[in-house]
Amino acid sequence: MNGTFKTIQRLCALSSVAVLLAACGGGPSLPTALPPPPPPPPPAVTYVLSGAVSEMTSAGSAPVQGARVIEMVSGRTSVSDQDGRYSIDGLTAISRSVSVTKAGYIVATGAVTMSGDTELDIRLERIASYVLSGVVFEMTAAGQVPVEGVELYCDSCGSPVGHTFVYTNAAGAYRFEWSQNGVHPLFVTKAGYDIFDPTGELLDSYGRIHATVRGDTRFDVQLVRR
Repeated sequence: MNGTFKTIQRLCALSSVAVLLAACGGGPSLPTALPPPPPPPPPAVTYVLSGAVSEMTSAGSAPVQGARVIEMVSGRTSVSDQDGRYSIDGLTAISRSVSVTKAGYIVATGAVTMSGDTELDIRLERIASYVLSGVVFEMTAAGQVPVEGVELYCDSCGSPVGHTFVYTNAAGAYRFEWSQNGVHPLFVTKAGYDIFDPTGELLDSYGRIHATVRGDTRFDVQLVRR
């Protein structure tokens, strides 16, 4: 009987220790099941904005190569190819604004609401330009004589981006094909010559003479030997 009682006492003691360890966190812990991770969001659906850049000429509509097309919301760009085609991908379905630029042309804009792959054609218009031309000469005892090989530099004419050099031919003639209306300063240089300026009003502090363009304009320049 005493042996049975002692066995019961030992079991009670062991049970108390197990309860104490469990209460203090010393016992083994059961694994806890974690919730599954949320599924990844579906990829965003994007579309392509494409089209053609053209201009109207005397022969009809013609493609414009090298125009920069900018989608204003995303900042994505494309440059038109030899057929005037452009393409901008990765665009979501919202309202889009497009700006098209090329030197020598007026900036064009367009707008479209995209709900799928979308075509947007843009028509560009050239900036009005004219021809600035003339003769560079000197006065001699025999009269007016053309001066060949004179260098003329125009910072704002001669091409859509300006910064153009031309040289007079044997007849003393020069020609800037692309000039807008307005005043254009010209550097005119030839070794051994200065620009003739009897009034002092045509030259600025840089030694430039000023040509005023109003449509196709002839502007002759007289040089004098040093």
